[in-house]
Amino acid sequence: MKHKTTKYYKKRADRLFSLYIRQRDAVDGICRCITCNTLHPWRSIHAGHFVSRGKENTRYNEKNVNAQCVSCNSFGEGMQYEHGKAIDRKYGERTADFLVIKSKFDCKRSWFDYCFIGDTFLAKLNLNKFEIR
Repeated sequence: MKHKTTKYYKKRADRLFSLYIRQRDAVDGICRCITCNTLHPWRSIHAGHFVSRGKENTRYNEKNVNAQCVSCNSFGEGMQYEHGKAIDRKYGERTADFLVIKSKFDCKRSWFDYCFIGDTFLAKLNLNKFEIR
């Protein structure tokens, strides 16, 4: 059996995490953008990161990532200030500050770490709630 690469497991973890976040934030298949409050079908909304995905320590943190429309996430470059304020309203005051501080610590992951992360979010997915492809 050929061992898959770290890149493969990271991409799988990202995909499953994104599905989980969008499913978590959906009500009857509709998500509300955390930054502008517009409604969108769960398939057309992004899993927007408050702290950039490049910061491994917060990349898969569920409080750091929320349903965010394409306009805010891509064209609005994540609307970081608004996203941080919304996170504080959703999870409690200073949560955004905590995420920024946590992101500054080094975090190195192996293929096994990404495999475990992917499996964790696969288990959290409610496979009967949406058709997942």
